[in-house]
Amino acid sequence: HISDRVAVMYLGKLVEQAPAEHIYDRPRHPYTKALVSAIPEPDPTLERSRIVLEGDVPSPISPPPGCRFHTRCAYARDRCRTETPQLEPAGQDQLVACHRWREIESGAT
Repeated sequence: HISDRVAVMYLGKLVEQAPAEHIYDRPRHPYTKALVSAIPEPDPTLERSRIVLEGDVPSPISPPPGCRFHTRCAYARDRCRTETPQLEPAGQDQLVACHRWREIESGAT
């Protein structure tokens, strides 16, 4: 409610950036999806599926190679463990740093 754009970081790296409504309505990065799923719902009669992250939280002093989120990502593959994803366009005025965001979005994981 207080910003027009949102930038999401994980272990000091930008993983997603977009207008606020895109972040909340259509997050693309798995970490952003988990964050958005944790937002409390003011109406207790509505149920929301919460994403609970598992895995090890890496050290910010010595982050893992590749995607820094891969140790906690349910979608991580070999490429994620070795190659750092770069920010790329992911829709209107939205950037995401995830090798697999298209597959995840399409359900072809």
